[in-house]
Amino acid sequence: MSRDQGASSSRCRPVVLITGASAGLGAALARELVRQKKASALVLTARRGDRLEQLAVELKPLQDGLEILTVAGDLADPTTAPRLVAETIGRCGGLDVLINNAGLGLPTLFAGALPELVARQLAVNLTAPLVLTRLSLPSLIERRGMIINIGSAITCVANSALGAYGATKAALAYWNDALRRELYSTGVTVCLVEPGPIKTEFMDAVGSLVAAGERPHPILDNAAPWMTVKVEEVARRTVRLLDRPRRRLSVPKRFVWSFRLLGAVVRLCPPLGDRLVVLLQGESRKPG
Repeated sequence: MSRDQGASSSRCRPVVLITGASAGLGAALARELVRQKKASALVLTARRGDRLEQLAVELKPLQDGLEILTVAGDLADPTTAPRLVAETIGRCGGLDVLINNAGLGLPTLFAGALPELVARQLAVNLTAPLVLTRLSLPSLIERRGMIINIGSAITCVANSALGAYGATKAALAYWNDALRRELYSTGVTVCLVEPGPIKTEFMDAVGSLVAAGERPHPILDNAAPWMTVKVEEVARRTVRLLDRPRRRLSVPKRFVWSFRLLGAVVRLCPPLGDRLVVLLQGESRKPG
């Protein structure tokens, strides 16, 4: 695959693996790939096997010849990534596009989070993408494929309301850039997608983890409409990367670049950043 032509140059319709595909952005990406007829085969993985099967039933009639492999598994389990890669290559013959989308949020601030849930968050958000990518690299290099990592715009400003989650996404962004440079001469394209808040089931899933009598996370308050972006828009622009790769994709650009500017300001004046974030966090905790 040439860097200019995208992942579909070596295959008219590549084999695409999407993690966290049972709902939210992962499911939207699968639908968009089928709508645009960009994949010959989809490998969909998530913990909820029943949701994956429902999605497969929905998508199969929409594209003739589309092969769909659903692999239920928990990415926090170290045996899942090897099994997923083995099943993908065994069934589809190889892998062209890996989309590391799965992410786990926690229902409380860091000080209130259970240590085992923090460890699980690190495993799903950071360890799993690295291990899954490493296992997939032989096939991706052979087929001059593509890796798309779903990061987050929140890494622009360190926010105490998203401490551990933001740290996993910041680490993912660092590794994404390092990997892109490492693989430059192999023909494998590496892209980072940095969305702002997306209208998905993510917050509902996080909210469902709040234990009785526990104070919920401040991010569970609905974000202002101007801050959020439709999941279909993020999916559409992400799928476009297959034909027009970019190092980083910010969605929506007006929000992400505003956060980047704010992040630059607070890095220049850390006391101002501390004051601002603490103030905003205090406002978010006020009863509505």
